Amino acid sequence: MLAFLKVVGGFLLGLIVGAALTLALCLAAADLFHISQMEGAYAMGVVFFWMPVGGLIGGIAGAVWTAMRHSRSGS
Repeated sequence: MLAFLKVVGGFLLGLIVGAALTLALCLAAADLFHISQMEGAYAMGVVFFWMPVGGLIGGIAGAVWTAMRHSRSGS
């Protein structure tokens, strides 16, 4: 049961970090590539598509990393 809770915690932490990192990268891309911010279309795409995708990838990576780390420790 403790292993499961650790993996869920790793997933949640990865979810938050992945979404925040995706937001930072999207904001940097907007400035770097001069993406138009007219009418909020770019912001809607970032918030409703890219951040959930980044969060999901980060969550899966966090869960896998936590599970691998837990299995190596032998506890």
